[in-house]
Amino acid sequence: MMIDAEQVKAVVRLPAPQRYEYFVKRVAATGIVWGLYRNGWALAEKDDGTLVFAMWPDREFAQLCAEFEWEGYAPQAFALDDLLGELLPQLQQDGLVPGVFRTPGSKGVMPTPGLLRVDLEDELRSLDV
Repeated sequence: MMIDAEQVKAVVRLPAPQRYEYFVKRVAATGIVWGLYRNGWALAEKDDGTLVFAMWPDREFAQLCAEFEWEGYAPQAFALDDLLGELLPQLQQDGLVPGVFRTPGSKGVMPTPGLLRVDLEDELRSLDV
């Protein structure tokens, strides 16, 4: 589902914690997560050198960063089930963290893989009620 330009602008302007909340709700509702890919997934680096796996709730938000930090990368969707079942455990094992909803002006939120899992599972449970 496409998001209109005004909604993209409004959400991008939100503070990082509110974008994180938007990400959790949106990904739980759609079952889709977006990353950037070009011969490998887009990674960033924290100040301490920890690698960060960048992810967004919609193609349009990922595309914004493909035009800046990761020029030449393309938005690539993957299933929420893959995030929960494969990617988050792999990030935990490899010492990487999820980078949730980076924008051209903000590094987004970098929760532990475990915290992101708990937040997503809590949101999924609330949708089942």
